[in-house]
Formats: sequence, C-alpha cells, structure tokens
Amino acid sequence: MSEPDTPSMTGEEPTSRNMGAITGAIVLIAIVVGLLYYYMTSDWLPSIGIPILIIGAYELVSSFFRSTTNDQFGTNESGAAALWGFVFIAIGGAMLIYRFADGGIIMPVVFAILVIIAYIIYAMFRKKQQA
Repeated sequence: MSEPDTPSMTGEEPTSRNMGAITGAIVLIAIVVGLLYYYMTSDWLPSIGIPILIIGAYELVSSFFRSTTNDQFGTNESGAAALWGFVFIAIGGAMLIYRFADGGIIMPVVFAILVIIAYIIYAMFRKKQQA
C-alpha cells in the first residue's frame, strides 16, 4: 500500500518535487563543468567559482517559476531562490574576477557590492508588485 501524499507548506507538492529534481541535476552538471575546467587547466579557483556561478544563475532564473505563496514563516520559495541566486552569483563571480582581473581584491569586492545592490533593487521591485 502506498502512503498518501502529504501537502507541502505551500500546497504545491508536484512542482516542489520537479524543482528539486531539476535543481539536483543542475548542481551535478555544475560540478562536472567545474571538474572538467580543473582537469583542462589545473586552476582550482575558477573550477570552484564556475559551479557556484552556474548554480546561482539557475536559482535566480528558477525563482520566477517557484511559488510566491508565503509559508508559516512569512517567506516564499521564489524569494528564497532569488536571494540564494544573487548570493551565489556574487561569490562565484567574485572568484572568477579575482582570478582573471589584475585589479587585486578591489574588483571582486566592487562586483559583489554591485550584485548586492542589484538584489536590493530586485527585492524592492518584487515587493512593489505584490503590494
């Protein structure tokens, strides 16, 4: 006998399962890309930054397809995915910029700050749309 499906916090169980499977596949693909980059170049910093950047870009894009229904904590899947997407893009992009730009630590810090500013603008825009 199979157990009945229990609803998720947002009430969209099949979508959550699909998004989880897609996320898992994207993470594995990102890791393979990073390993291939390391195999080809033996450069460890970009081989860590590239998968982080790929995962961040996926999370940001997937935030538009996730649930916007608030759960019991007042958050939603879309907002969380967007936040993590921007964080991963800031970290992965800063790692790549540090390796390939000759500006030392200043350029990655400026990039991370610009990504944080972009997230704040994005969050304000989404908040204004929901109001």
